Amino acid sequence: MLRSTSVGCIALACALGCARSSGDAPALDVEPATDVNETTAPARESPSTVVRTTPTRWLTLRESPYGATLGVAEDTSFLLTSSAAYRFVQGEAPARWTGDFGVAPALIPGYIRFWSNGAFRQVPTSGGEAKRVAAVAQQPRRFVTSGDQIAWLEQTSDREFSIHTLDGAQPRVVHSTSGYVGALAMEDDRIYFAERAADRSWRLGLVPRSGGAATHTKPKRGRLPSMLVLAESLYYYDGPSGTVLRVSPDLDTETVLARDVICSPLAVAENVYCAQPAGLVEIGLDGGVRSTIPLDAHGALTAMAATPTRLIWVSDIGNDQLAVDSITLPLEERLAP
Repeated sequence: MLRSTSVGCIALACALGCARSSGDAPALDVEPATDVNETTAPARESPSTVVRTTPTRWLTLRESPYGATLGVAEDTSFLLTSSAAYRFVQGEAPARWTGDFGVAPALIPGYIRFWSNGAFRQVPTSGGEAKRVAAVAQQPRRFVTSGDQIAWLEQTSDREFSIHTLDGAQPRVVHSTSGYVGALAMEDDRIYFAERAADRSWRLGLVPRSGGAATHTKPKRGRLPSMLVLAESLYYYDGPSGTVLRVSPDLDTETVLARDVICSPLAVAENVYCAQPAGLVEIGLDGGVRSTIPLDAHGALTAMAATPTRLIWVSDIGNDQLAVDSITLPLEERLAP
Protein backbone atom coordinates (compact mmCIF):
# COMPACT_ATOMS: atom_id res chain seq x y z
CA MET A 1 0.00 0.00 0.00
CA LEU A 2 1.26 3.41 -0.84
CA ARG A 3 1.86 5.72 2.04
CA SER A 4 -0.18 8.90 2.24
CA THR A 5 1.55 11.73 0.41
CA SER A 6 1.46 15.49 0.65
CA VAL A 7 0.99 16.74 -2.85
CA GLY A 8 1.16 20.40 -3.72
CA CYS A 9 -0.29 20.82 -7.19
CA ILE A 10 0.58 24.18 -8.67
CA ALA A 11 -1.50 25.67 -11.42
CA LEU A 12 0.87 25.99 -14.38
CA ALA A 13 -0.09 29.52 -15.42
CA CYS A 14 1.74 30.94 -12.40
CA ALA A 15 4.21 28.12 -11.76
CA LEU A 16 6.95 29.87 -13.72
CA GLY A 17 7.30 32.83 -11.39
CA CYS A 18 4.47 35.29 -12.08
CA ALA A 19 3.92 36.24 -8.44
CA ARG A 20 4.97 39.65 -7.19
CA SER A 21 7.68 40.80 -4.83
CA SER A 22 6.37 41.87 -1.45
CA GLY A 23 7.18 43.41 1.90
CA ASP A 24 7.63 41.81 5.28
CA ALA A 25 4.82 39.41 6.11
CA PRO A 26 2.58 40.63 8.95
CA ALA A 27 1.26 38.59 11.84
CA LEU A 28 -1.66 36.43 10.71
CA ASP A 29 -4.88 35.87 12.62
CA VAL A 30 -7.10 32.87 12.05
CA GLU A 31 -10.69 33.68 11.32
CA PRO A 32 -13.59 31.44 10.29
CA ALA A 33 -13.64 31.00 6.67
CA THR A 34 19.78 6.83 -16.45
CA ASP A 35 18.61 5.15 -19.82
CA VAL A 36 15.04 4.35 -19.21
CA ASN A 37 13.86 0.78 -19.76
CA GLU A 38 10.39 1.36 -21.19
CA THR A 39 7.63 -1.12 -20.42
CA THR A 40 3.85 -1.14 -20.65
CA ALA A 41 1.50 -2.08 -17.83
CA PRO A 42 -0.40 -5.33 -18.56
CA ALA A 43 -3.64 -4.78 -20.43
CA ARG A 44 -6.66 -4.85 -18.12
CA GLU A 45 -10.38 -5.06 -18.73
CA SER A 46 -11.77 -1.63 -17.93
CA PRO A 47 -14.99 -1.95 -15.90
CA SER A 48 -17.98 -0.10 -17.32
CA THR A 49 -18.63 1.79 -14.11
CA VAL A 50 -19.61 5.35 -13.45
CA VAL A 51 -19.45 6.73 -9.92
CA ARG A 52 -22.21 9.19 -9.09
CA THR A 53 -21.13 11.40 -6.23
CA THR A 54 -21.83 14.92 -5.05
CA PRO A 55 -18.64 16.84 -4.24
CA THR A 56 -18.38 18.98 -1.12
CA ARG A 57 -18.08 22.64 -2.12
CA TRP A 58 -15.71 24.20 0.42
CA LEU A 59 -15.69 27.75 -0.90
CA THR A 60 -15.72 30.06 -3.89
CA LEU A 61 -13.39 33.05 -4.20
CA ARG A 62 -13.15 36.05 -6.48
CA GLU A 63 -9.54 35.26 -7.27
CA SER A 64 -7.75 33.72 -10.22
CA PRO A 65 -7.43 29.92 -9.92
CA TYR A 66 -4.13 30.02 -11.81
CA GLY A 67 -1.30 30.17 -9.30
CA ALA A 68 -3.25 28.79 -6.33
CA THR A 69 -1.58 25.86 -4.54
CA LEU A 70 -3.26 22.87 -2.89
CA GLY A 71 -1.69 20.92 -0.07
CA VAL A 72 -2.83 17.94 2.00
CA ALA A 73 -1.62 16.82 5.42
CA GLU A 74 -3.31 13.93 7.25
CA ASP A 75 -6.98 14.90 7.67
CA THR A 76 -6.50 18.55 6.68
CA SER A 77 -6.38 20.27 3.30
CA PHE A 78 -5.09 23.74 2.46
CA LEU A 79 -5.58 26.26 -0.32
CA LEU A 80 -2.64 28.67 -0.52
CA THR A 81 -2.55 31.94 -2.47
CA SER A 82 -0.23 34.94 -2.34
CA SER A 83 -2.65 36.86 -0.08
CA ALA A 84 -4.46 34.23 2.01
CA ALA A 85 -4.45 30.64 3.25
CA TYR A 86 -7.52 28.47 3.83
CA ARG A 87 -7.73 25.34 5.97
CA PHE A 88 -10.37 22.65 5.36
CA VAL A 89 -11.26 19.96 7.91
CA GLN A 90 -14.24 17.67 7.46
CA GLY A 91 -17.10 18.72 9.73
CA GLU A 92 -15.66 22.19 10.38
CA ALA A 93 -16.14 25.54 8.68
CA PRO A 94 -13.13 26.61 6.59
CA ALA A 95 -10.59 28.79 8.43
CA ARG A 96 -8.83 31.68 6.72
CA TRP A 97 -5.55 33.57 7.30
CA THR A 98 -5.13 36.90 5.56
CA GLY A 99 -1.70 38.35 4.94
CA ASP A 100 1.19 38.41 2.53
CA PHE A 101 2.17 34.87 1.50
CA GLY A 102 4.53 36.17 -1.16
CA VAL A 103 5.74 33.68 -3.76
CA ALA A 104 5.23 29.93 -3.99
CA PRO A 105 3.60 29.09 -0.63
CA ALA A 106 3.97 25.39 0.27
CA LEU A 107 3.41 23.08 3.22
CA ILE A 108 5.99 21.64 5.58
CA PRO A 109 4.97 19.83 8.81
CA GLY A 110 3.17 22.34 11.00
CA TYR A 111 3.96 25.36 8.81
CA ILE A 112 3.25 27.19 5.59
CA ARG A 113 6.54 28.29 4.03
CA PHE A 114 6.88 30.97 1.35
CA TRP A 115 9.29 33.50 -0.16
CA SER A 116 8.78 37.24 0.40
CA ASN A 117 11.03 40.29 0.24
CA GLY A 118 14.37 38.51 -0.10
CA ALA A 119 13.80 35.66 2.35
CA PHE A 120 11.98 32.41 2.99
CA ARG A 121 9.46 32.78 5.80
CA GLN A 122 6.98 30.50 7.52
CA VAL A 123 3.83 30.73 9.59
CA PRO A 124 2.21 27.97 11.70
CA THR A 125 -0.69 26.17 10.04
CA SER A 126 -2.68 26.96 13.20
CA GLY A 127 -2.14 30.69 12.58
CA GLY A 128 0.22 33.16 14.17
CA GLU A 129 3.18 35.35 13.31
CA ALA A 130 5.27 34.81 10.18
CA LYS A 131 8.99 34.38 10.93
CA ARG A 132 12.03 34.61 8.70
CA VAL A 133 13.77 31.29 7.94
CA ALA A 134 16.64 32.18 5.60
CA ALA A 135 17.82 35.06 3.43
CA VAL A 136 17.48 34.23 -0.28
CA ALA A 137 17.87 37.31 -2.44
CA GLN A 138 16.52 35.99 -5.75
CA GLN A 139 12.84 35.12 -6.15
CA PRO A 140 12.44 31.36 -6.80
CA ARG A 141 10.79 30.19 -9.99
CA ARG A 142 9.55 26.98 -8.33
CA PHE A 143 9.59 25.73 -4.75
CA VAL A 144 8.98 22.18 -3.47
CA THR A 145 9.07 20.48 -0.06
CA SER A 146 9.48 17.05 1.48
CA GLY A 147 9.02 16.82 5.23
CA ASP A 148 10.74 19.92 6.60
CA GLN A 149 13.27 20.02 3.74
CA ILE A 150 12.92 22.38 0.78
CA ALA A 151 14.34 22.86 -2.70
CA TRP A 152 13.81 25.62 -5.21
CA LEU A 153 14.65 26.59 -8.76
CA GLU A 154 16.42 29.79 -9.82
CA GLN A 155 17.27 31.13 -13.25
CA THR A 156 20.76 32.55 -12.91
CA SER A 157 21.03 33.78 -16.52
CA ASP A 158 19.18 33.51 -19.80
CA ARG A 159 20.65 30.07 -20.35
CA GLU A 160 21.39 28.67 -16.90
CA PHE A 161 19.13 27.25 -14.21
CA SER A 162 20.11 26.07 -10.74
CA ILE A 163 18.42 23.98 -8.03
CA HIS A 164 19.04 25.02 -4.43
CA THR A 165 18.33 23.76 -0.91
CA LEU A 166 18.93 24.96 2.64
CA ASP A 167 21.48 23.72 5.17
CA GLY A 168 19.94 25.29 8.23
CA ALA A 169 19.63 28.94 7.16
CA GLN A 170 22.38 28.69 4.52
CA PRO A 171 21.41 28.29 0.82
CA ARG A 172 23.35 25.71 -1.19
CA VAL A 173 23.37 24.88 -4.92
CA VAL A 174 22.80 21.18 -5.59
CA HIS A 175 22.62 21.25 -9.40
CA SER A 176 23.25 23.70 -12.25
CA THR A 177 22.46 23.23 -15.93
CA SER A 178 22.51 25.20 -19.16
CA GLY A 179 19.20 23.58 -20.15
CA TYR A 180 15.73 24.93 -19.34
CA VAL A 181 14.28 23.35 -16.19
CA GLY A 182 10.49 23.20 -15.88
CA ALA A 183 8.75 20.82 -13.48
CA LEU A 184 10.32 20.11 -10.08
CA ALA A 185 9.44 17.54 -7.38
CA MET A 186 11.03 16.28 -4.18
CA GLU A 187 10.74 13.23 -1.91
CA ASP A 188 13.06 12.55 1.01
CA ASP A 189 16.62 13.25 -0.23
CA ARG A 190 15.69 12.99 -3.93
CA ILE A 191 15.03 16.06 -6.10
CA TYR A 192 13.53 15.38 -9.53
CA PHE A 193 13.35 17.78 -12.45
CA ALA A 194 12.39 17.94 -16.13
CA GLU A 195 15.04 19.57 -18.33
CA ARG A 196 14.99 20.70 -21.97
CA ALA A 197 18.26 20.88 -23.93
CA ALA A 198 19.25 23.36 -26.63
CA ASP A 199 18.37 20.82 -29.34
CA ARG A 200 14.74 20.75 -27.97
CA SER A 201 15.07 17.23 -26.57
CA TRP A 202 14.13 16.73 -22.92
CA ARG A 203 14.91 14.32 -20.11
CA LEU A 204 14.13 13.71 -16.46
CA GLY A 205 16.82 14.27 -13.88
CA LEU A 206 17.48 13.20 -10.28
CA VAL A 207 19.93 14.82 -7.89
CA PRO A 208 20.44 14.06 -4.17
CA ARG A 209 19.58 16.95 -1.87
CA SER A 210 22.67 16.05 0.13
CA GLY A 211 24.85 16.59 -2.95
CA GLY A 212 26.38 14.57 -5.75
CA ALA A 213 26.12 14.09 -9.49
CA ALA A 214 22.75 14.14 -11.25
CA THR A 215 21.26 11.07 -12.92
CA HIS A 216 19.29 11.48 -16.15
CA THR A 217 16.97 9.47 -18.32
CA LYS A 218 17.52 8.97 -22.05
CA PRO A 219 16.54 12.13 -24.00
CA LYS A 220 13.10 12.28 -25.60
CA ARG A 221 11.42 14.49 -28.17
CA GLY A 222 8.15 16.30 -27.64
CA ARG A 223 6.59 18.49 -24.99
CA LEU A 224 8.26 18.94 -21.61
CA PRO A 225 6.02 17.55 -18.79
CA SER A 226 4.21 20.38 -17.02
CA MET A 227 4.12 18.61 -13.65
CA LEU A 228 5.80 15.72 -11.83
CA VAL A 229 3.91 13.89 -9.07
CA LEU A 230 5.65 11.71 -6.49
CA ALA A 231 3.99 8.81 -4.67
CA GLU A 232 6.92 6.43 -4.12
CA SER A 233 7.34 6.32 -7.92
CA LEU A 234 7.35 9.37 -10.19
CA TYR A 235 4.30 10.03 -12.39
CA TYR A 236 3.76 12.41 -15.29
CA TYR A 237 1.37 12.97 -18.18
CA ASP A 238 2.52 13.19 -21.78
CA GLY A 239 -0.15 15.25 -23.52
CA PRO A 240 0.77 14.72 -27.19
CA SER A 241 0.69 10.92 -26.85
CA GLY A 242 -2.18 10.85 -24.32
CA THR A 243 -0.26 8.60 -21.93
CA VAL A 244 0.26 8.50 -18.16
CA LEU A 245 3.71 7.23 -17.27
CA ARG A 246 5.28 5.87 -14.08
CA VAL A 247 9.04 6.09 -13.54
CA SER A 248 10.97 4.15 -10.92
CA PRO A 249 12.58 6.22 -8.12
CA ASP A 250 16.06 5.63 -9.61
CA LEU A 251 14.82 6.69 -13.09
CA ASP A 252 15.89 3.31 -14.49
CA THR A 253 12.49 2.02 -15.60
CA GLU A 254 9.56 3.81 -17.21
CA THR A 255 6.12 2.18 -17.56
CA VAL A 256 3.21 3.35 -19.66
CA LEU A 257 0.40 3.15 -17.13
CA ALA A 258 -2.49 4.30 -19.34
CA ARG A 259 -3.00 5.24 -22.98
CA ASP A 260 -5.49 7.40 -24.85
CA VAL A 261 -6.44 9.50 -21.83
CA ILE A 262 -6.56 13.15 -20.86
CA CYS A 263 -4.90 13.60 -17.48
CA SER A 264 -4.18 17.21 -16.57
CA PRO A 265 -3.81 17.92 -13.77
CA LEU A 266 -3.18 14.52 -12.16
CA ALA A 267 -2.95 13.34 -8.55
CA VAL A 268 -1.76 10.05 -7.06
CA ALA A 269 -2.59 8.21 -3.84
CA GLU A 270 -3.85 4.60 -3.80
CA ASN A 271 -4.79 5.18 -7.46
CA VAL A 272 -4.10 7.77 -10.16
CA TYR A 273 -6.75 10.47 -10.66
CA CYS A 274 -6.99 12.30 -13.97
CA ALA A 275 -8.87 15.54 -14.57
CA GLN A 276 -10.79 15.58 -17.86
CA PRO A 277 -13.30 17.96 -19.46
CA ALA A 278 -16.27 15.85 -18.30
CA GLY A 279 -14.96 15.01 -14.82
CA LEU A 280 -12.45 12.58 -13.33
CA VAL A 281 -11.04 9.17 -14.23
CA GLU A 282 -9.67 6.80 -11.59
CA ILE A 283 -6.85 4.56 -12.85
CA GLY A 284 -5.46 1.71 -10.77
CA LEU A 285 -1.73 1.37 -10.30
CA ASP A 286 -2.00 -1.80 -12.41
CA GLY A 287 -3.06 0.38 -15.35
CA GLY A 288 -6.76 -0.54 -15.34
CA VAL A 289 -9.43 2.15 -15.45
CA ARG A 290 -11.42 1.62 -12.26
CA SER A 291 -14.14 4.23 -12.69
CA THR A 292 -15.19 7.52 -14.20
CA ILE A 293 -16.57 10.29 -12.02
CA PRO A 294 -18.75 12.80 -13.89
CA LEU A 295 -18.69 16.36 -12.58
CA ASP A 296 -21.53 18.59 -13.69
CA ALA A 297 -20.75 22.22 -14.56
CA HIS A 298 -17.48 22.16 -12.63
CA GLY A 299 -15.30 24.34 -14.84
CA ALA A 300 -11.71 23.52 -15.81
CA LEU A 301 -9.69 21.93 -13.00
CA THR A 302 -6.44 23.83 -12.40
CA ALA A 303 -5.00 21.99 -9.37
CA MET A 304 -5.68 18.67 -7.64
CA ALA A 305 -4.34 16.73 -4.64
CA ALA A 306 -5.11 13.28 -3.23
CA THR A 307 -4.74 11.13 -0.12
CA PRO A 308 -6.00 7.55 0.31
CA THR A 309 -9.23 8.96 1.80
CA ARG A 310 -10.03 12.10 -0.21
CA LEU A 311 -9.54 14.02 -3.43
CA ILE A 312 -9.61 17.83 -3.51
CA TRP A 313 -9.35 20.22 -6.44
CA VAL A 314 -9.50 23.83 -7.59
CA SER A 315 -11.63 24.74 -10.59
CA ASP A 316 -11.97 27.83 -12.75
CA ILE A 317 -15.65 28.87 -12.56
CA GLY A 318 -15.24 31.96 -14.72
CA ASN A 319 -15.08 35.72 -14.19
CA ASP A 320 -11.72 35.41 -12.41
CA GLN A 321 -13.20 33.16 -9.72
CA LEU A 322 -12.19 29.80 -8.27
CA ALA A 323 -13.98 27.05 -6.39
CA VAL A 324 -12.59 24.35 -4.08
CA ASP A 325 -14.36 20.96 -4.00
CA SER A 326 -13.59 17.51 -2.62
CA ILE A 327 -14.90 13.94 -2.58
CA THR A 328 -14.33 11.11 -0.14
CA LEU A 329 -12.32 8.04 -1.17
CA PRO A 330 -12.60 5.13 -1.67
CA LEU A 331 -15.66 5.58 -3.83
CA GLU A 332 -18.31 2.97 -3.09
CA GLU A 333 -21.39 3.83 -5.14
CA ARG A 334 -20.55 2.31 -8.53
CA LEU A 335 -23.32 2.45 -11.10
CA ALA A 336 -23.61 1.33 -14.70
CA PRO A 337 -23.30 4.25 -17.12
